[in-house]
Amino acid sequence: MQINKQDELNTEKRVPTALMPDRCFFHTIKQHGPMSRASIAKLTGISRPTISESAQRLLKQELVIETKRKSQNKQGRAGIIYEINASKGIILALAIDVKQIQLRLTNLALGVIRDQCFTIDPHWDKQDFIKAVIQIVELSLSDQNAPLLAIGVSVATPVNTSTGEIIALPFSQFTVIHEINFKHMLHAQFDCPVTIDNDVNWATLAEKANGIAQHESSFVFIYFGEGIGGGVYFDNHLIRGAAGMAGELGHIMIEDGVNLQDYVHKHKLQEALEAGDDLTEHPALKVISQIIASMATVMNPGMFVLGGPLTKYPTFIPAIISLTRPQLFTPTLIVPSDAPNFAPLNGVEAGTYELALAGFGLPAPEASPV
Repeated sequence: MQINKQDELNTEKRVPTALMPDRCFFHTIKQHGPMSRASIAKLTGISRPTISESAQRLLKQELVIETKRKSQNKQGRAGIIYEINASKGIILALAIDVKQIQLRLTNLALGVIRDQCFTIDPHWDKQDFIKAVIQIVELSLSDQNAPLLAIGVSVATPVNTSTGEIIALPFSQFTVIHEINFKHMLHAQFDCPVTIDNDVNWATLAEKANGIAQHESSFVFIYFGEGIGGGVYFDNHLIRGAAGMAGELGHIMIEDGVNLQDYVHKHKLQEALEAGDDLTEHPALKVISQIIASMATVMNPGMFVLGGPLTKYPTFIPAIISLTRPQLFTPTLIVPSDAPNFAPLNGVEAGTYELALAGFGLPAPEASPV
């Protein structure tokens, strides 16, 4: 029997069967809280003997611990209650955009240890920026005893997720981080695995994992802030494109020498939102609605999720919907994100957590992009 290259790649992505119960055990506790082996077996549909074997492996790795609490089953015997070992290690997530650096430090039980935001000095050069990021991370870890398991980085610019290289684009407003390889820099400085992606891809994954698009197999996330970007999620996969540029809506050229995000700034959309102006004839909204309608025609997603600071203004999304719907060939939902400001941070936190688990031999069912 011949196996082609694609079959080999698909095989490499599969989690070994023996590890699947361990992951199910761990994630059941993560989702539902401490519980007994019998309860985990009931929720997962995995046999009790298999769940017991998983418990022993996870206990040996110190990923879970036995609590002092006991459960009572129908036979009257007390069952051991297991919980995630929060002290096993910590993960650190960074979301870097033009104006700020958001930081979240969590333990393995996803308890938030630290949630902070630092303002970026517009006068920083590259070396200042590198120094600031390292100091911020060192400060956040200074009072921690648990090992750092992984770092995740979200950047407000296209990035090669494999190499960590920032993709420099014309008309970029965030040139200070060009040529900074956060993946290599943080790995060398803190000696742990590092994952990186652009902010909108992380936000898209957050919407799928915990947000409004949990039940959508194909959707587009669009971020409206200092920049404009899109995340394309189709057939249960994040689409990055050949060079990691899929969804870079802000760089679509609208007129000679002016891309979409500059066009939005040029026509002072945020000022109109702040003033509560009528947006039905606003040129930036007209262009945005045309782009969304074109994407709907070409890609036919089930949903558009709109996030970012501009979506907080009450007139923004209704105006987009009213301008876009007449241009659609098929009904397509246009909905606000549940976490418009923190979606990138939430996404990178989830991705970093998966990277940490992979280090313990508990990879996701499909190889994640970390």
